[in-house]
Amino acid sequence: MEPQPRIRSLEKAVTAKCSGTRIAIVIPALNEREAMGKVLDGVKNVMDGYECRVLVVDGHSIDGTDEIARKMGAKVIYQRGRGYGDALKTGFFHARKRLDAEVIVMMDADFTYDPKDIPELVTPILKDEADFVVGNRFAGLQKGAMSLVNRVGNRLLSLVAKLALRLNVYDTQSGMRAFRSKLLDSMDLVTGGMPFALEMLAEARSAGARIREMPVSYRPRVGKTKLNPIKDGGRIIGITFRLMFDTQPLLFFGGIGTVLWVLGLFLHAIASNIVFPFLIMIGAIPFFIFGLVISMIKRLGRSRPRKLWKS
Repeated sequence: MEPQPRIRSLEKAVTAKCSGTRIAIVIPALNEREAMGKVLDGVKNVMDGYECRVLVVDGHSIDGTDEIARKMGAKVIYQRGRGYGDALKTGFFHARKRLDAEVIVMMDADFTYDPKDIPELVTPILKDEADFVVGNRFAGLQKGAMSLVNRVGNRLLSLVAKLALRLNVYDTQSGMRAFRSKLLDSMDLVTGGMPFALEMLAEARSAGARIREMPVSYRPRVGKTKLNPIKDGGRIIGITFRLMFDTQPLLFFGGIGTVLWVLGLFLHAIASNIVFPFLIMIGAIPFFIFGLVISMIKRLGRSRPRKLWKS
């Protein structure tokens, strides 16, 4: 009988332990006293045998989250700015420059993600099969972990991002990932809020990273949620178009030009005045030209190294 996929994956994880690769687990946290101990206990148990450091980026919690993390052996630093993306960027900088980590894992502090999935995320990287691995929550979604509104919204946002940015990822909003730290030298990460997760993927793709998706468990969070589905969803849609402009300018401007061209043809078919539809169709041409020119400029710019932070 053939071994099950999960068993094969775990066998690879056991082999990968011997690689000696330095791993940093970055956990952004803000008032997660109830869950922090559970998260760190899980990480400690599953990462035994790996060369691993746990880095908690605290957003100035007032409930003692940072003290709990420190007592449990995690290194705690404090973010200067605000927001999910800012906390992660702070952690990534520290892991790369101060801890000299070769692989970085990110996960939330609310116990929604199971630390047991970390070895399966890092194994494709340690085996040189991937550079960036995303955890797919929908493959292991537990009852009550995500409301119907959030589930539909996440699916829709992921579909829009998948089509607009040409990402072969089904859960673009997942907060559990692993990646090679050296990718940060080729990624221009500027978003400070929740859209940061999508920006990471788009930048990794632009940097030529080998992106894979692995199933992970996702369970009901411990404590009160801080997410605002409507506001965060609107921001993610906005960042999608911004990233589409940045990474796929020909598709972005070509899409606008195509819409104008089709509109001109439609008006020409139903209107007696042929001048106005003709002008619309003519006006569509510059968008295709803009898209082509900007796409060429972007390609030249990508040959230059970009930095996540300033020296």
